[in-house]
Amino acid sequence: MRKGVLIGILVLGALALLYSAFPKGKKSDFWVVADSTNVRIDHKTGDYIYYTTPYYVYAWYREFPMLGFFGVESGGRSHHYCERNALRPGLGGRVVANGETSFGKKAPASYEDGVTTYKVTFNNGEQRNLYIAPQGDHQMNLTIQSPVREMKGEFFRIHTAPDIAPVSVWAEKTGEPENDPFETPVTRYTPQVVKASYRLPAVLHFPDYGIMRVACDNPDVYLQEHFVPDYENTGLNLGTGNLGGHTVRMAWHLGSVVLSFHSEKPLDAVELKFTVEDENYPHLAGADMSDPKFNGLKRCWQNVFTVNPSSMTMGDNIQLGGVGHLALTFKSDLLPFTPKLDGTFSMHDALKNSIEKVFTTEGKIGPNNRITDFGWESTEVTLIALYNYLISTNDWPFVKKYINDISRLVKGVLESDKDNDGIFEAPFHGNRLTSDRESWNWWDDFAFGHKDAYLNLQAYRALGCMKKIYAKLKMQDDVDKVEAAMEKFRGAFHKTFYNPQTGVYAGWISQDGRMHDYMFTFITSMAINEGLVAKADGQKMLRILLNQLAKEGYDYKYGVPGPSMPVAPEDKGTWDEMTRWGRYENGGLCGQAAQHFIQALYEVDMREQADHILFTMLDTYERDYTHSGVFTGYVRSVDWRTKGGQPTGYNYLADNYYFLLSAITGHFRIPFPELTDPE
Repeated sequence: MRKGVLIGILVLGALALLYSAFPKGKKSDFWVVADSTNVRIDHKTGDYIYYTTPYYVYAWYREFPMLGFFGVESGGRSHHYCERNALRPGLGGRVVANGETSFGKKAPASYEDGVTTYKVTFNNGEQRNLYIAPQGDHQMNLTIQSPVREMKGEFFRIHTAPDIAPVSVWAEKTGEPENDPFETPVTRYTPQVVKASYRLPAVLHFPDYGIMRVACDNPDVYLQEHFVPDYENTGLNLGTGNLGGHTVRMAWHLGSVVLSFHSEKPLDAVELKFTVEDENYPHLAGADMSDPKFNGLKRCWQNVFTVNPSSMTMGDNIQLGGVGHLALTFKSDLLPFTPKLDGTFSMHDALKNSIEKVFTTEGKIGPNNRITDFGWESTEVTLIALYNYLISTNDWPFVKKYINDISRLVKGVLESDKDNDGIFEAPFHGNRLTSDRESWNWWDDFAFGHKDAYLNLQAYRALGCMKKIYAKLKMQDDVDKVEAAMEKFRGAFHKTFYNPQTGVYAGWISQDGRMHDYMFTFITSMAINEGLVAKADGQKMLRILLNQLAKEGYDYKYGVPGPSMPVAPEDKGTWDEMTRWGRYENGGLCGQAAQHFIQALYEVDMREQADHILFTMLDTYERDYTHSGVFTGYVRSVDWRTKGGQPTGYNYLADNYYFLLSAITGHFRIPFPELTDPE
């Protein structure tokens, strides 16, 4: 009898599990299969018609032609991502005629052979027929037909939600001007709408979720993007007197990316093809990623690449970009291992634009032969990015075209050694962090200055890159100058920055002669990764840091902190909640610092410790949402987390995915490509 009860319980449990696989309130016999065994269409219950596969979910209203739900998951592994709506609530996707949308017009759908059909009549008398049809489990076709009058201009519009997944549009720009239905006079509290027009096909990347390709057979059809802030949510202020870009952070976060489709010439009908593409990650000999433990890398690799619609350059998110951005090193480091996006403007093009803007914009290289935007290290960052661009593309004509400007930047780095001791000086005293925030490297919440170890390690790497380029171009005099500076640096680095009291390298030596050492994980790690530390010494230093991190209770679930001990009040910023120990840059967790640390562990053959951190983080990045939208607000962005996983960032940074590189160059030991010879 007990056996019978047990069997009954198991059967009921199995039935319950099967039932739970379908949307709440629906039974399996309500689903109709069309064109693929993986496409499920529900058109018999509720307010929506659902098209569901492991790779996408679409839901159209039954009573009028509006796309109310859209979810995409390139990996097709779980509904955790696919069934989260990437649309702006209440706006969705709608048919448009002469600026008028179909919202509110009753147009009940009909169904035949799995195709949903709407008949739309606008208030001005224009008519549209709308056909939605799945084509297998990766593609959905949307056909819009005008039976009476030809269509011209905008005919379909989608509002995405940046607080869910701010889409990057990877496509070539057209010469078409963008229309201006969202324009508002620009003030401090009403930021400018960011917009662009693109040719199709276009690749839409939704960070965390996936990649969708949008195509049309008609060459007269193009795509417009408008990044429209929510003006009612301005006024965020992160610090006393800080009335710059921070005032509009929440306006961007709660705004919307509008994707609209237009025709240059009158059309009787148009068909758009929306296809979920595979995850974009390295496919390399010797790097087998079939094991599920690499799923977090597959999902997030493309997340590091974002493009600004106006400048078509790369920054930390789609609103940031431009000249010498401090994140270019991280993005460019992943690029040599990244497949191009097929048949469209790609990350390689965006990096080229970011670099070329330095050489073609008046005044961007200052009289001191350094880049004037984005902080002092922009010069070093751009030179490293240039090298990565070159090994990714072999675009020697680009380098030759701008070699004089490139050499000016190299000269600017070399001339930074003001006292001729082999160490490069930044023009900030570094004694303390004042209200003017004089220091500016990537770790801009600290008083890095004067003899700045982070800047120096970037400079040493940049010079090494340029030495290789000069050698290929047979510019021997320049090779000799760079090598002399690098040799002098190698002799001075340890003597300058090693702290015998902690056993690791300090962050900076201020102008008043004090050593500022908070056991920064990235400083010692970068020195190891640049070959400045013998293997045995590197192991000793990393064990010291591992012990310190264990003492502070870090488990690597969300990353590796920058400093492994609290930074003193005089050396850190004044945004109290974000600068308390364990938050943001002061002990918070980000994937950027993790890359340096994990790679250094691999470099000195501490593989067990490196694998532990890497795969602990990859598990988190597959399971959790890693993206918080654009300019999410004070301590609301998960690019930085506390040890317990609470968000502690404010300005969404794609740098959070930099640690993924250590799986390639560390775990699989795949080296960066070598430079080819110029033709």
